[in-house]
Amino acid sequence: MATIAWLKVHNQDVFRRLVRALRDAGNGDLRRDLVREIRAEGQPALAATKAAWATVDVTSSRGGGTKSTGLRGRIAGATKIQVQQNGIRVHVNPRQVDARYGRTLTFGMNNMGTWKHPVFGNRNHWEKQWGQEVFYKTLERYEPRWRRGIERAMDRTARKLGM
Repeated sequence: MATIAWLKVHNQDVFRRLVRALRDAGNGDLRRDLVREIRAEGQPALAATKAAWATVDVTSSRGGGTKSTGLRGRIAGATKIQVQQNGIRVHVNPRQVDARYGRTLTFGMNNMGTWKHPVFGNRNHWEKQWGQEVFYKTLERYEPRWRRGIERAMDRTARKLGM
């Protein structure tokens, strides 16, 4: 399971009617335009979330060094927006972070747990680390503006369909 945040449309009935009307119209261009607009409305939130990952202060029980593995950048790069029929999904794909430990690392970086690793590859010395919560906090700040933008995009599409 990835780190996920959902933005659900408040007026589900209107959204369902719009989706049905788009499907019935058979106009793929309108649907693509709507998805493109919704995704564009989410770009500020996505950019802020990716930037927030870079600011995570990773701590350990003994301080730690200055050498980095690029984990923050990998998590930021794996953070995506996906437009779905019942809302918008912002998620971190754990496999893009690390094939084996992506979920643990992502949760740990977001202060939803910890992760352990050998110190500089020395399996006799392990270190426990934890991050700080940034994913949901950042998205919450953008939610009202993003929601209004999505509703405007839906209204424009509905007008084009004569609804």
